[in-house]
Amino acid sequence: MGYESQYFAEFLGIRTNTDLPDKLTIGVLPHIDGIYREGLIRPRGIDEVSPTSSRTLTSDSPLVNSEIISAEDYSNKHGKPFVDAIFLSHAHLDHTGAIGYLHHQIPLYCSEVTETLVRAIDDVTTFRTKAITSELVEVTTSGDRSTFPGALKLKKESVEREVNTMEDGETVSLGDVKVKLIEVDHSVPGAASFVVEAEGKRILYTGDIRFHGNKGMTIEEYVEKVGAIDVMLCEGTRVDSNKQITEKDICESISNKISETEGIVFVDFAWKDTTRYETILEAVRNDARGRTFVINSRLAYLLNKLGEELPEDVKVFLKRKGSCLYSPADYTGYKHEVGYEIDWKNNEPDLEHYENGIIASQIVAEPSKYVMMLSFFDLGQIFDFADEEGNIPGSFFIKAQCEPFSDEMEIDEKRLINWLDKFGIGYDRDEEKDYPCVDRAHVSGHASRPELKRLIELLAPEKLIPIHTEHPEEFEVIAREIQSEDGSQVDIIIPEYGSPIDI
Repeated sequence: MGYESQYFAEFLGIRTNTDLPDKLTIGVLPHIDGIYREGLIRPRGIDEVSPTSSRTLTSDSPLVNSEIISAEDYSNKHGKPFVDAIFLSHAHLDHTGAIGYLHHQIPLYCSEVTETLVRAIDDVTTFRTKAITSELVEVTTSGDRSTFPGALKLKKESVEREVNTMEDGETVSLGDVKVKLIEVDHSVPGAASFVVEAEGKRILYTGDIRFHGNKGMTIEEYVEKVGAIDVMLCEGTRVDSNKQITEKDICESISNKISETEGIVFVDFAWKDTTRYETILEAVRNDARGRTFVINSRLAYLLNKLGEELPEDVKVFLKRKGSCLYSPADYTGYKHEVGYEIDWKNNEPDLEHYENGIIASQIVAEPSKYVMMLSFFDLGQIFDFADEEGNIPGSFFIKAQCEPFSDEMEIDEKRLINWLDKFGIGYDRDEEKDYPCVDRAHVSGHASRPELKRLIELLAPEKLIPIHTEHPEEFEVIAREIQSEDGSQVDIIIPEYGSPIDI
């Protein structure tokens, strides 16, 4: 994701219908034969239609990439697919975002919660992963009644990928390969590790993992579930950090801030982080004022799909959209904003949030009774909370998300502070940063260095391959620190781009 941001920005995006060839060209996606579906390499029907102008369907058309072998061509040549299955650890974008390019007949394996979350994300966000529901592309021509009869156009047809859900501890067999799912704690629900048994080797893929959340198991319990392994693919997002904070610590910190605030409390956290939702809800309930927790419609939609009913002290915020008149017609393009049903073609419009949610004027009437979820992209809604002087008196803002980790995020952080200062919203400043930054009430979804070191020490793999990290060399330091009495240590293999690793 960081590599892609070196080329693309908010108003410089990838071209919609040539995204695979373009991303292959600059290296955002890997050049691997046999994994991408034919329609993304060469749309169906492209050889059967006649060009309608000298400018279409030339030999160097960006719709065609003749340098890579499609999944279909590979299977036809070898009598079997190059990839038998996809195992998805969790529903974060850096794990799901490229699955939609893989051939739709490659089945997906994950936890039931992960499948639910992937579908929910695609339902309520503008960036659809297409990990499960993707599109077949075909070149066709426009009809006789169009402005340009017979002109070339692309026709798209939705297609579903087969999804196989697995329970904690369940093992599936793919020929001689066995894969076991192990539930883990992360900043989204449904996360998992996988243990792969193949050719006499046991390989652990940790996925993204932590041991300091509300629902996480201890390192010792995790090691017992994993068992003996030969090779470890280990995430190392925080391998350079010794900081260890628990979700309980975050709850206490947020509770104190809520209790100290006389007016409305705004809190920003990821809507997919249901653990953080539970933490903040507990903090809200700790306040003697008997506050109500106001969440956004995306989180409400996700909780509904996970089978969770909202308690009485949780309400859904109804945003102003379109005309800003709260007209039902304003929400036809944003159906999740007003209810849990987004398919209005085959069902009656669901107006649960429209009828039973809460609007800004209700909160302004009694601000001390509310804690409101407020994301960066919803800052425009706070105009409705300001008094005649343009201030929101007695208010406070809590940032319960990760710190900026890119130049773009630092710029957004400065914008956030401009909003807070403009409307007189209180906040704690992070004085350690050399740029304007709001202090965080946050615990990472990733294990710290001490936790990773203990994990590696107990598992004692023969070989370890660092993944999901900007500091793979730190694993070599850890390996030396846990060197055994006979002088042997874990063999750290630093991966190189495009180079296979023999284990």
